Amino acid sequence: MLPGDARRFDAELDEHHWLGHRMVGETMRYVAVDASGEWVALVGFASPALSCGPRDRYIAWSAELQLRRLRFIASNQRFCILPAGRRHNTASVVMSRSLRRLSADWVESWGHPILLVETFVDPSRHLGTCYGASSFLRLGETQGFGRRSGRYVAHGQVKDVYVRALHRRARELLAGTFDHPLLADPRSPAGVARIDFNTADLTSLIRRLETITDPRDRRGIRHGFATTLVLIACATLAGNKSLVAISEWCESSSQEVLSRLGARISPASGLRIPPSYATIRRATMAVDADALDRIVNTWAGEQAAHGARVVGDGATGDEADTTDSDSTGSDPDDAGNAPGADLVGVAVDGKAVRGARRGDGTQVQLLAALRHDTGMVIGQANVENDKTNEIVTFPGLIDQLDLTGRVVTADALHTQRDAAKLISTKGGHFVLGVKQNQPKLWDAAVEAGSSVDFDHPGFETEQRGHGRIDRHRAWSAPVPATTTFPHASRFVIVERESSTLDDVRVSIETRFYVTDLTREDASVEHLLRLVRGHWSIESLHWVRDNTFDEDRSQVRTGTIPRVLATLRNLAIGIIRHATYRSVNIAAATRQLARQPDLTLDLLGIPPLLCK
Repeated sequence: MLPGDARRFDAELDEHHWLGHRMVGETMRYVAVDASGEWVALVGFASPALSCGPRDRYIAWSAELQLRRLRFIASNQRFCILPAGRRHNTASVVMSRSLRRLSADWVESWGHPILLVETFVDPSRHLGTCYGASSFLRLGETQGFGRRSGRYVAHGQVKDVYVRALHRRARELLAGTFDHPLLADPRSPAGVARIDFNTADLTSLIRRLETITDPRDRRGIRHGFATTLVLIACATLAGNKSLVAISEWCESSSQEVLSRLGARISPASGLRIPPSYATIRRATMAVDADALDRIVNTWAGEQAAHGARVVGDGATGDEADTTDSDSTGSDPDDAGNAPGADLVGVAVDGKAVRGARRGDGTQVQLLAALRHDTGMVIGQANVENDKTNEIVTFPGLIDQLDLTGRVVTADALHTQRDAAKLISTKGGHFVLGVKQNQPKLWDAAVEAGSSVDFDHPGFETEQRGHGRIDRHRAWSAPVPATTTFPHASRFVIVERESSTLDDVRVSIETRFYVTDLTREDASVEHLLRLVRGHWSIESLHWVRDNTFDEDRSQVRTGTIPRVLATLRNLAIGIIRHATYRSVNIAAATRQLARQPDLTLDLLGIPPLLCK
């Protein structure tokens, strides 16, 4: 079936007089031909009805969304079977093949896809059999009105309403609060981030920030504390890296944005005015960093719980390699129902803000907990003095988290007896790196590793990308009864081999881990998944350093470095939650910088009500 010539098509319509008016708006015409090239059918699609009760109730969209997204619906206004096509099943075959290509053709001609097709059938003339055979759904009847000269006029011809979805989530996409990426122009530049804002649970963050005590002197306060903090969060979400850039973003905010945030009204001009650079700096210095961390991370944890998403394939841009392109296994528990598939990893690791130093010369150091599956930080704590104090900070961070059914992953620095006991007390499990800071455990791990069959790994993966081939092989071995490390059940031995794309080995290394997960709790496959998932927190650090330029930040006064790090975690987590793990964070922040209203939408700040 080929698209017909528009002139010949309209001539055919006029000659047969099959419906008395021409199609208007965005249109698509097709001619169906048989093997000999003879025309057998004519099909025409055009803009949909402005209002249709059965259709609108079926989609369940608001009047505002209806006007905005009506263009993603097409109406089948012409369908004529010519004499040469009067054979069994011609109508259903022609309609099926037309719908199969309709959306792609619409994109090519009109720049957007079609998600739903509607049609109206006069029951006094047709039974609608071909539409039923083409998987159309009958929704009900019209009320017998037609639109004439901008108003509705009763004509008395009641018609059956049929619809056919061209996408399995058509109703959800048409009725969603925010525009799904599928509704964007597919011809737009590839660098534009495609963000599905509908995935975010829009619990308003500003209401929670309002619970933070304002430490400022009440005399002379002009700008609300919570409003100032949310403006800073929005500016960070738009990719601004410094207090100067944040204040510039606030200065350029529209009156609508400032109104939605409740910014102060100037008595002189009656306009909303944003806080100045000095106000922003004082607010970030004065805020209780612990309270801010607790509110932001609790909010982020709720978002993660609402929309936890397994890491997808094809990490690009800012993302670290955490996916597998091919995998094989020889372990009998390697099947799809292998235990441990539902385990959620929580990576714990520290990061220094290299450009920021305290008065005593030490660097600002933060310890964070991040969910493997969503990439969202759900806990953060300040590390006093230096990196070795991460061990002291670890218990306080873990105490804040709900670890029931979760697995804490951490490097060998945190392979401590007290840490293992605390994690178990909180109802969680652990997979911890083993190095020579625990000499007896290290010796036991090396001995266990020497006893495994290196020719037959318990699980193996291979991934090609980024100019290399990475192979990961994993084995597990029981922890000897003589080992006194609390709750330790198995050692996990992971071998990573890196080769060129020509399969010439470049490096190979073996690492050891200890876990309390038994064979009944987790298979070797899922132990390897947890080990590799720990690197998702390194991906977070990479994004903060490269997209937000954190390591070069010279901000060092008071709690400002920690507050900005908290808001960067929040920005990265929200973008990942509202997209996919493979999204380019830098591209997403640029998009949000161009669309400031969307940053407020993501944080759950309600739009203004029209008067």
